[in-house]
Amino acid sequence: MKKRRAFRTSDKLRKTYKRASQGQIKVYFEQVDAQTGNEKFLSELIEYIKQNISNPNLSVETTSREMKMCRVSLYKKLKMLTGKSPVEFIQAIRLQKAVHLLENTEMKINQVASEVGFEAPQYFAKLFKREYDMLPSTYVRFARKAKAEVILSAMGWPVQLKSQVLIKRSITNK
Repeated sequence: MKKRRAFRTSDKLRKTYKRASQGQIKVYFEQVDAQTGNEKFLSELIEYIKQNISNPNLSVETTSREMKMCRVSLYKKLKMLTGKSPVEFIQAIRLQKAVHLLENTEMKINQVASEVGFEAPQYFAKLFKREYDMLPSTYVRFARKAKAEVILSAMGWPVQLKSQVLIKRSITNK
């Protein structure tokens, strides 16, 4: 009887670690509903990171103290739930906030980097490129172009006319 339970436990562990390696729980900066214990933990963690996002000294040690657990426990729990280490998790939240700022403000890239807690804009650009496969400057260019197209289409301009207007504007601005 005890042997059967031992095998069941190992199957549960295997399934849990398999799920963790696949990263089934997706965490987004703006939306987290706390229902289960793990989701409540994640929402509290995200809220703490959001409150301290501009602090470049935000570390795993301070975060683990705030969450009332040791560094190792925080690492294991986050790795199991999200597939990311605490450092990667904090960086992902910072990058999500940076994307939000790049899309919705006219801030320069170095200002956005500073706002989300990166002291070196080069390091911010390196992490941004690793996460989103493009530099922040390229992302801003595409986001602004997409916004301009949405505005022009909302004004009822035909698609061909939009591209002609953009070409004429770029020629006249040179």
